[in-house]
Amino acid sequence: MWPIKYLLFLMLLPSTTLFAADKPTWTVAVKKLNLPKKIYSPREPVKDPNLKVQFTLDNNVLISFLEHRLQTDLVTKETLEKSGSIFVVLLLSRETGEVVRRVEWPVLGESTRSQQYRYGSRVYPLHSIGYVGIINRQLRVLDSFFNVIHDRVLETPNSGRYELIVPLYGQYFIFKYFNNSDLITEVVDSKTFKTVEYVNVQNSEIWSIWGDRLLAIKFSNGHLERRFLEKKVGASQWNDLGLTYGGSAEAKFIHNGAIVVMDSIGHAPNRKGFWFKIEGGKKSESVFKSIGISKLSTNTPIIAVNVGELSDFRRVLDLNTVSWIEAYDLSTQQIMLSTRKHTNMVDYAISPNGDSIALMTEKKIELYNVNSKKAKN
Repeated sequence: MWPIKYLLFLMLLPSTTLFAADKPTWTVAVKKLNLPKKIYSPREPVKDPNLKVQFTLDNNVLISFLEHRLQTDLVTKETLEKSGSIFVVLLLSRETGEVVRRVEWPVLGESTRSQQYRYGSRVYPLHSIGYVGIINRQLRVLDSFFNVIHDRVLETPNSGRYELIVPLYGQYFIFKYFNNSDLITEVVDSKTFKTVEYVNVQNSEIWSIWGDRLLAIKFSNGHLERRFLEKKVGASQWNDLGLTYGGSAEAKFIHNGAIVVMDSIGHAPNRKGFWFKIEGGKKSESVFKSIGISKLSTNTPIIAVNVGELSDFRRVLDLNTVSWIEAYDLSTQQIMLSTRKHTNMVDYAISPNGDSIALMTEKKIELYNVNSKKAKN
């Protein structure tokens, strides 16, 4: 139990949602959508639905999750065990938040945390075609109605997990996995489903793709330093961009093929984030904003950033971090949107045109409009 003085102090504190934030255009309760929760049981491992929110190419909201079901039928030689899980995709209307489509697939062998880590059924919108995903241990390319166009059965990874990187632009996607402790990266043509290149650069990892351009990070000094490399699919040589940063630096292609690099200086709680662009071979001035790992819109310079705040008071009482989403314009260096603050955020996404933010908490889904005419300094 907390001391009475702490409880009184909590009652006097303003709500975390009462600050200068933009209001959502609509809100849908998670309960209304029948979205699952994590299952905790002394006799069973944690079952995580791995809830994700994304946008489709036509700006509808896409919710995906793993739903676990109990085996109610008696298992015999004649009636074998049925799949206890399904992978589900919900499409919500951008205008109203109403469900316009539900698609589900049976899934085997994802009932434990380790199995979910290794296989992790998931789906992502593709720029050139419908979707790409890993569903029930199969790599699949789907059309816009979630019909299977291509599929490939995946073997059990020796270590690590399968990973997918989808482009903001172009028909190639990246498929990564471990084979005997070696990281194997395939560049796959989504239209033909053929692997056009295998990439295996020592101490390096592909992090982003745009058209036929690959962006990699090369690790050195025990992963404490990162250098950025670039090359085209099929080329034999990598181009070193001549930049070396600390072990937390991030780099991604953005909407026009430029590269945005994000890093931070200092130590918590005074760590300060910054970013800069590499465009046309030139590095821009660094912009110091408290931004971290972000999500990019497909067609615009708008990015969405998850901002977190943990006050000394909340730290003392072992309370969750307060977090919210901010949208920035990389061109004007202005903030375009601040969502309400939450202590139970699950996921968020930005629309292809950068005009909408979808935010999911444990209790609701909110849709925000990003108004470029209301830029904030």
